[in-house]
Amino acid sequence: MRSVGIYNKVIEMNFSKRRIARIHCMVSLYLYDVGKFSLEDILDGYIKYQDNMGVMSEEKVYSFYEDLVKKTVTNIKFVDETISDASKRWDTSRLYAIDRAILRMATCEMTVLKHASVPIIINEAIEIAKYYSPDEEKGPRFINGVLDTVANLAKLK
Repeated sequence: MRSVGIYNKVIEMNFSKRRIARIHCMVSLYLYDVGKFSLEDILDGYIKYQDNMGVMSEEKVYSFYEDLVKKTVTNIKFVDETISDASKRWDTSRLYAIDRAILRMATCEMTVLKHASVPIIINEAIEIAKYYSPDEEKGPRFINGVLDTVANLAKLK
């Protein structure tokens, strides 16, 4: 599996370690969804073939990334149903694949993993969407609205 070029952009931005892990999670979920790579292939190949692993070589950061990817994939049906419930007008299959990956990741982190506070998770998703959503204007706003609704429906706020 070849590098998808995300890492060079990440280095330039001076992001936190957790944000870098979330960005790699988003890319991994994109590869799982669109590229139809297996979870095993992604975990065995994606990070290892980056030009420079950087902070992802730190055990704590990689463990966070791996846990988030695994839990999102293993809970994908629940996550997609949660997103669909929160965005009544949108079927997840109609979303941009990158936006879908961001929503899946953040929804799983809020409802399954609960690693961080809900406002932090939502803010991280919005900030990642500002850089990677195909619709840099509407994408982050849409993601904010859906995740806020997810948090309210799940009584996480």
